[in-house]
Amino acid sequence: MEAGFHDAFAEALARRGVTLSWLHERLVERGCPVSPTALSYWRSGRSQPERGTSLEALAEIERLLRLSPGGLSARLGPSKRPGPRPGERSMQEIFADSPGVLPALHALEFEGLYDELVEQLRHITVDIDEHGRATGMEVRAIMQARGNDARRTPLIVTLDGLDRAPEFRPVAGCSIGRTFLDPATGVFAAELLMDRSLARDETCLYELSVELGEPSDDAWFDHYAARRLGELLIWVRFDPSRLPSRLERYVRTDDGEEVTEVTLGGGRSVHALARGFGPGMLGIRWTW
Repeated sequence: MEAGFHDAFAEALARRGVTLSWLHERLVERGCPVSPTALSYWRSGRSQPERGTSLEALAEIERLLRLSPGGLSARLGPSKRPGPRPGERSMQEIFADSPGVLPALHALEFEGLYDELVEQLRHITVDIDEHGRATGMEVRAIMQARGNDARRTPLIVTLDGLDRAPEFRPVAGCSIGRTFLDPATGVFAAELLMDRSLARDETCLYELSVELGEPSDDAWFDHYAARRLGELLIWVRFDPSRLPSRLERYVRTDDGEEVTEVTLGGGRSVHALARGFGPGMLGIRWTW
């Protein structure tokens, strides 16, 4: 009979020759923290991964223990929670509100967002001009290789009224390969290439600027993290001649939306910072 999840987990730990403490530290480094107590319960069979964040961490555990994808997740028994497991969503469900994303990924020969590289940290800076419009943004990120010879990752921008494609301008650590534009759905996708191929678990940084094809007068900016990030930062900077009267930071997850009022504090910029965040959306919105 095939071993259950906890037996397979314990066997994989022993075969790799690592402790639960080592595994916990590596998961924290990768932005997928699981408590030592939870890992111990998984090994003993007292519990198993159930929540969306735990299932996301399980994929990292398989890589850290040098198992094939599904080597542990395929051994999970029936959920002990009523209803479907939280976070068990297909790519189609994740992008249900953006139907053009999956075709754009496939056009660039990606199966998903993290085929070769996973994002560990993302910092986004957005400038709002004197007319209250965003014309572009700057992005800095740290990526980690899921396997050897990893170099590619997709970039996706979704906008209303995409008459002209955005322009990605590499600043450091990367270049742009193929691109795909679907004006009907407002989706623009590009193939981002790191400066060199990476070995498994190796990290690299890149920086690029994004010039929007058409200035956006949306009174908000947000970013959706499809997986857990070690750190996500959004920094919105306003022209001093056009400052908002009210600002809110918001977080959207499967549990709903959490809103916190924020202020400029006499300055002209505001930021939202989240550590160990995702899946979910982090954003800032304002009124004039």
